[in-house]
Amino acid sequence: MTHDDERFVPKVHPATREVEAEDPLELIANPAPGDPDVMLNCMIQEFAWQGYDAAQLLRLFLNPEYPVLNQLLDCYGLEEVRRRIDETLTGFDAFSVHAVIAETPDPEDDDHNDLIQLTVRGCG
Repeated sequence: MTHDDERFVPKVHPATREVEAEDPLELIANPAPGDPDVMLNCMIQEFAWQGYDAAQLLRLFLNPEYPVLNQLLDCYGLEEVRRRIDETLTGFDAFSVHAVIAETPDPEDDDHNDLIQLTVRGCG
């Protein structure tokens, strides 16, 4: 090992790493260079693709558990974020999937356990 290599910590996968009392295992965000305008558009589109409507999206920007969205709201203001949400959702159609899971399956329905019926229907 050269002198330069001694300053680096060996790479260890988090799943195999031992837990240490001083390590809070918290994710820490670091700022990265970028265009907040692009970030705002991407975040709105990402949640729209997940099926969020305008009211649900706006609530995310107001939710303190979404610090990036809070920062974008501070940067652009409530009215501009609302306008951008409405603009993005106008004519926007997203594919969404809804699942129903039977916690206690009916044993009489067990004869088709290898087949899952999927259907596609339009929204609207």
